[in-house]
Amino acid sequence: MMDDNNNNNSTSEEGNYTPESTNSDYSVYSSIDSTAHLLDKNKIPLLRDVELENKDDLFSLLEISGNKQQDEVFIKKFGLKSIGTFGGICLLIGNCTGPGMVNISYEFQQGGWILTFIGYLLMLILSSLAGLFIIESMSTIPGNSKFQLRVEFTMICRFYFGKFGYILSQIFINASLLISNIASIIICAQVMDSIILFIFKKTCGVSFTNGWICIGEIDIITVEQSSPFSEYMFFTLGYLSIIAIVVPLGFLNLNDNIIIQVACVGIMLVIVASWIVIFVMLGLHPDNLPPIGTMGGISQIMGNCMFNYAYITTIPSWVNESKPNVNVKKSIWISSSISTTIFILVGVMGGLAFANMSTESDILSLINSSNRSNLFSKFTVYLFPFIVLASSIPVFSIIVRYNLTQNRLLSSCYANFIAILLPWIIVIPFQTGSWLNNISNYSSLFFGSIANFIIPFALYLKSIQFKNINLSNLSTDQKLILTEISYETVDWEQNDYIITHFKTLSFFPTKYSKLIAQISLSLLCILIPIVIISNFYFI
Repeated sequence: MMDDNNNNNSTSEEGNYTPESTNSDYSVYSSIDSTAHLLDKNKIPLLRDVELENKDDLFSLLEISGNKQQDEVFIKKFGLKSIGTFGGICLLIGNCTGPGMVNISYEFQQGGWILTFIGYLLMLILSSLAGLFIIESMSTIPGNSKFQLRVEFTMICRFYFGKFGYILSQIFINASLLISNIASIIICAQVMDSIILFIFKKTCGVSFTNGWICIGEIDIITVEQSSPFSEYMFFTLGYLSIIAIVVPLGFLNLNDNIIIQVACVGIMLVIVASWIVIFVMLGLHPDNLPPIGTMGGISQIMGNCMFNYAYITTIPSWVNESKPNVNVKKSIWISSSISTTIFILVGVMGGLAFANMSTESDILSLINSSNRSNLFSKFTVYLFPFIVLASSIPVFSIIVRYNLTQNRLLSSCYANFIAILLPWIIVIPFQTGSWLNNISNYSSLFFGSIANFIIPFALYLKSIQFKNINLSNLSTDQKLILTEISYETVDWEQNDYIITHFKTLSFFPTKYSKLIAQISLSLLCILIPIVIISNFYFI
């Protein structure tokens, strides 16, 4: 009885029409769901090989017919609805706390704690709204009011933006994820070389200029450098070790990685707590963290903040594989709030503990070289890339693969090459040096900001226009899209928290949600070019 009451209460929060909802909102969704409800029946997957006459047009359009063995194919191609609430929150936290986390203290120190703090709070709100708005856009697609269908991010773009928008979304969304993986691979390879150096007193690799070389502890130029190697490397032992550990996980589905994500987030929290203890032991000096930073540091605040919230692109896939009893709205706010708290704690405390950070250093190398470094702190520094960064690499690879394979855009072979193997090839010239800061900064500006913020708000505004379209006026391409996603849907369970549709702002009419989306999109369209220009100016 208690579970039933909780479900009823939560339903109103997720999108049930309360007295505060307008009649126009309800009528719009009623017109869509009046026909789309035919798809919502659990019996539809059982009718795949049954020939029926006089079927409703939409029912006929969305019914899957043909080979029953296709289910087994798509189960291997996509995951099932098996991600619970706790696992989903851990997944989102893991996706959010990525490679940019190791440079947060430097950002706070160079940009000043006031503006950087404001930047992270702003990104907390904007990223949460962007995630919720794209979920609402998913729910507006006919037959998907309760997330019954399998609809990936790029397919949402194709449904609302058309084929040209679909091509652009494939470029920006997948490039954003792949570049984030490149940055993660760089850090993981560098730290793995440090582990090998720490254990075996030397690490080796193939240099572009000198061939096979080995580096010992006495050969390191500065204790703050991120990589033991000071020249460009073709590959290192650390790089090869990371490939052997991480690459196989990319061939799994998203739901298969949840156990790893839960374990990694738990260990990450322990590591962050130990770092805070080290920061306190080193001494927190207010002079190290100015209220207002340099112009160069201020110009990079928003770009770095956006990079740290580059998890919006993974939300549609998470929704597709979430259990019916998951409250997706609460999960978004909880995960983004926890991630922001971690960012601010590490940024402020690390900035207070270390003075005059350089672009060549990150929080890992600084802790490792501090006078409070011990066996446990070295262990946490070496473990961090595998727990936070390496765990996100296969997840992003899976999302790219999902986007490329849905609608049969690419075969699994080509999609796996682009999603899983290509980042490891691209990363080769960037294994050493200070390339990480440049990659994280410019990728977030050119790809991440558009994929994670511009596209979600634009999709939501487009979905509002779609609500006023009669289903009989669907374009040919939209009908084909519905057919394709129905073919690729195996698990048809409905979300228990939704009665009619998902709504981001449950207690406000759609016109206010639209206004918030318009303001947010306008703000981002003004802010992003300014940040890009200022970054080039102060580089």
